[in-house]
Amino acid sequence: MEQQARLDAQEAALDALLAALGTVVEVPQDDRVARLAERAPGYPQYHRIGHKRQAAYRRLEADRAAAHRAYPLVLAALLADDDPSSPRWLAQVLLVVGGRRRLQEELVAAVEGGDPLRQGCAVGAWRWAEAVDGPLAERFLTARRAAAGRCADPWARERLAD
Repeated sequence: MEQQARLDAQEAALDALLAALGTVVEVPQDDRVARLAERAPGYPQYHRIGHKRQAAYRRLEADRAAAHRAYPLVLAALLADDDPSSPRWLAQVLLVVGGRRRLQEELVAAVEGGDPLRQGCAVGAWRWAEAVDGPLAERFLTARRAAAGRCADPWARERLAD
């Protein structure tokens, strides 16, 4: 899956979450973004996604009831976030409202039966799910290896094989 398609999916998932929360995000004008865009054309969208992710996180942290109601949308946004470190914000919300085991089970299920984007993002989110040794960790590793073996998408296969 190409980077632009991943960014589009991530932004769409965050937009759906923010709409459900009734949260509007204003992204301030920043001249640095325009300068960075000259070298990295996708940077303005990446920057916008960061603002949206933080707005969602702040809203969900402030309103646990909303976080409970929005759990499926938060999970969808997490499973569309291919960044190495940013999934920690949404994973933290899911850990608080659903618990570690539930999130780990959701991540295993995404690797076992998700599309390539969900599979690759689940691998990235696993470290933020406070993964420990045990049956779920072993199941995750087994699912990851199996998914890597059958995955045709180069980006997802690389994430699954790490």
